[in-house]
Amino acid sequence: MFKRIKISILHNRKVKLNFFATGFIVCLILIFAAGKAIKYTSTDNYCMSCHIHPHAEQTWRLSTHYNNKSGTIVHCVECHLAPEGKGYLFTKAKHGLKDLYGYWFKDSASINWEAKRLVENAKNFVYEKSCLECHQNLFPVTLSKEGDDAHLFYTLSENPPRCINCHLTVGHFDKNFRHAKDTTFGVIKAADAHIYKEPAKVEKFEDFTETIPGTNVSFRMKAIPGGKYMMGSPDDEPLRDNDEGPVREVTVSPFWIGEVEVTWDEYLAFFQAASSQGRTEGQVVTTGKVDAIWGPTPPWVLLTRGGGRAHGLQ
Repeated sequence: MFKRIKISILHNRKVKLNFFATGFIVCLILIFAAGKAIKYTSTDNYCMSCHIHPHAEQTWRLSTHYNNKSGTIVHCVECHLAPEGKGYLFTKAKHGLKDLYGYWFKDSASINWEAKRLVENAKNFVYEKSCLECHQNLFPVTLSKEGDDAHLFYTLSENPPRCINCHLTVGHFDKNFRHAKDTTFGVIKAADAHIYKEPAKVEKFEDFTETIPGTNVSFRMKAIPGGKYMMGSPDDEPLRDNDEGPVREVTVSPFWIGEVEVTWDEYLAFFQAASSQGRTEGQVVTTGKVDAIWGPTPPWVLLTRGGGRAHGLQ
């Protein structure tokens, strides 16, 4: 009797083990098959099998994302899906189901393909974070002055334009496309904003509001009265360092100081006027044997991280 019970237990264990092993193998096969399916449906050829409208492949092969000096090819999914780990599978499923529905149930000849190429429509299937996944350095040494200004505005703006607002044809070439430059960089746009024509007139020593001509930017200046104070630490002060003395009387003249930190609106107004971060570019000194470009060192701002725009310029 005990022998029969032991055999039954062993049989049940074997059945469970076989069931577990079979399930494990099936799961591995499904995972492998899913990976293959995801990889296959992410190829350019598969994309073109659904996107049969004439300009899709032709304009892509003529664009700088395919036809460039480096020989690098940017594939369909690298622009039209979110990057891996940042919503890739979700956007793949969303666009894939929509594309399959259109392929099976719509007449491709009745679709206005030209309208879909407009910025307002293209932004729905071109992902900004995919652009930045590849273009991580927005200030390469080969960037033009116009490009530097535009990318600075992009990194500092609270509501920046999309990459495709300026680079609409990098993925699909259009010979009729005209690149519109932002000629109002740094100028605050507001329909009802009062644009100042001249700086504030200061007639006496008191607080006043400074205005920047050509913009709607203003800021408060505080009048700080002059006076005398003792600079330095006495010899018997605890934790005193040797460079903290001697104690001496210092006279400070009256002066004005901004009520708050320099804001980004103020800085962008300066940048628009100077077209520089602070350095005077291109002044060549050729006196005697000296051959150099001189000027103050530009302030260091981490432009690729926004430069602290949300907290004011520091």
